[in-house]
Amino acid sequence: MGMFIRLVGVFEVRDDSGRDCTPRGAKARAILAMLCQTPDRRRARRWLEARLWSDRGAEQASGSLRQALMEIRKALGAEADCLEADRDTVRLSGVATDLERDQAAAVQALQSGREFLEGIDIIDQAFEDWLREERQRVEGALGILRPETGRQPIASVARLPFVIRLGTLPEGVGSFAGKAMADAIARLLSEFAHIDIYGSGGAEVPADLPREGLDLHVEAAEIQDRVHVLVSLSSAGNGQVIWNQRATVPGGEADQIWAGDLPALVFQAADAALSHFPRLRECQDGPGRANALIATAVNEMFSYNADRLREADRILAEAGEIASSARIFAWRCLVRQIMYVERTEPDPARLVAEIDEYARKALERSKANPLVLSLVGMARVMVDENPDAGAILARDALALSPYNAHSHAAQAGALMRFGDNLGALAAARRGVEIAARTAHVHWWEATSGLAALRSGSHVAAIAHFESAHYRAPGFRAAMRNLLFLYLAAGERAKASRVYRALLRLEPDFTLDRIMHEPHYPAVTLRKSGLLEQYGAELAGL
Repeated sequence: MGMFIRLVGVFEVRDDSGRDCTPRGAKARAILAMLCQTPDRRRARRWLEARLWSDRGAEQASGSLRQALMEIRKALGAEADCLEADRDTVRLSGVATDLERDQAAAVQALQSGREFLEGIDIIDQAFEDWLREERQRVEGALGILRPETGRQPIASVARLPFVIRLGTLPEGVGSFAGKAMADAIARLLSEFAHIDIYGSGGAEVPADLPREGLDLHVEAAEIQDRVHVLVSLSSAGNGQVIWNQRATVPGGEADQIWAGDLPALVFQAADAALSHFPRLRECQDGPGRANALIATAVNEMFSYNADRLREADRILAEAGEIASSARIFAWRCLVRQIMYVERTEPDPARLVAEIDEYARKALERSKANPLVLSLVGMARVMVDENPDAGAILARDALALSPYNAHSHAAQAGALMRFGDNLGALAAARRGVEIAARTAHVHWWEATSGLAALRSGSHVAAIAHFESAHYRAPGFRAAMRNLLFLYLAAGERAKASRVYRALLRLEPDFTLDRIMHEPHYPAVTLRKSGLLEQYGAELAGL
């Protein structure tokens, strides 16, 4: 019969003879529960570390996981072989849970007021988020209506459904890669938008879901030691495919979805899903409209145009009236950061005060949302010049969401302020790699340009700033740096062209202002020495 694990009510583990093999530690119990809740009983070490030790560095988290695994094996005794672990993954075998062996009893327990993983209290926001989502998923899949909460049937959910539908997946690492990638896309989109996720980990999708929101389809095949993955998004309402992409990885790396091209695919899929919300019928009015407004505002803010930036903020304010949330305050924080850097408003002190206000509100409501931590962290570094706060927020965001390019930008900003310019350049370029196939990659290219300039690599800085400028011709920050980098490189014709374009956007641009005005957003350029060396040449352009 194998080992038995009870997930509903008080967690317990028993062997064939009925001996209690339950580990004493809450995190050891949580590891077993999280492994049980995946169809193949397998999770990446990094995934487990990010949910149980998200506040620790990579080495410390890895060591804590090893200790927890030792505790589990000790508790299992003669059945310790059920728990397998290698360098990258942890797997549980030869076990059955009450949700599988005696589902009727589990349903009865839940209906009587018991809870999934009752009494496992772990002070880690990442675990709390997983536990809350898993409780909702389990109860929804079993059709539970709690009398004390009056929870409504699944068909009346307020947030848009995002449904994972798994197609053909090869056994082993191919299956793991497909499921893990689908879960990563869904989780990343949940950082950006207000959605409810169904089908995570291969779980059964409720039959009575409304035909709204988006469906994510994932298929994979293993051919000649390589795993080929096809991912597509479609509208649940009409079945229309709105985005699809393929990725190929060596079979030996397929369970490392944070490596290679796969993070870029995850970020691109989430970005494509967010961008499509304004075109969904169900997002034209009602609660779903908040997602459409957020997507529209993001597109407007990355135009860097003064009027469109103000419109982006107005749209976000409207979204906040529908669904006030941390992410909306964080996006409004970013709007003001862009306004500050692009000098679109006459009162920079007001922008700083509003950034402080929205950052505080975002963090108060964040529940460790990595996007919120990233955007607030960037603002703290870029506007407040507070690298300590930015570094902490960026570290937490990366631990929770390595696929979110904004997390890497936040880390790069903090490292620059600490003087680790090579580390900052590596982090910024990682953001570029992840966001490469999206419309707003110029944001990460500019961050890479700043890091390259700080490290003294003018050739690399020019390449990154040119990439940002060509993709976003109205991006003043890129033009300011290119102007002086071109002068340093002897490219006077290019410098003249950029200078004229910058003056059209910023008529009051002068060398004196950029060098001496306290609020002028050019810290890196001032520290580079280029202003003193080549500023006088502006008069001849």
